[in-house]
Amino acid sequence: MKSSVKAVLSSLLLAAVATLPAEAQVGLTSAVQTVQINATKNPVLTVTVNSGATQTIASLTDGAVNAFPSPVNVTTAWDVGPATSSVSLVGSFATPAQALANGSDFIASSLVKGAVNGGAFNAFTQNGVGSVGSAGGSLVIFTQTTPTGPSRRSNRTDNLALEIDLTGQPPLTPGTYSGTLNLQAVTQ
Repeated sequence: MKSSVKAVLSSLLLAAVATLPAEAQVGLTSAVQTVQINATKNPVLTVTVNSGATQTIASLTDGAVNAFPSPVNVTTAWDVGPATSSVSLVGSFATPAQALANGSDFIASSLVKGAVNGGAFNAFTQNGVGSVGSAGGSLVIFTQTTPTGPSRRSNRTDNLALEIDLTGQPPLTPGTYSGTLNLQAVTQ
């Protein structure tokens, strides 16, 4: 019986000790470990031709202004940082002397004109903006100051009417003259 009383007392003592907090472990903490968190929002600048991506004049008339039947409808959208002060849309031909070609016959960019939103027609004879466009073969369609604030987000849609002005030019060789007008936006 003595051993069973000892066993009961040992069990009770062990149970009592187990319910006491472990004083040496209260408030113990590990070393701090860190996690580096980064997130980047990239600036956005887009040009979308909504309509008029193919322009055709069915029959060019020598010595006259030849208007394309419908404008190019283009949307420029941007979401840029505070270091950007303006956005420009530039139309250009890579080789101004050969904006449109028919074999070895050419129509220069100086004879191709554009008008923005019903404004006056201007030839593609300007220089580019920054790295966009070509020297003597460009037309700045617009330059717009970006809104102030940390995010400079906006967009605009423009109609670019086009014509080939052959007034005072020698007659063209018959054939199809083809070329590519590049539209590109640039920030400054």
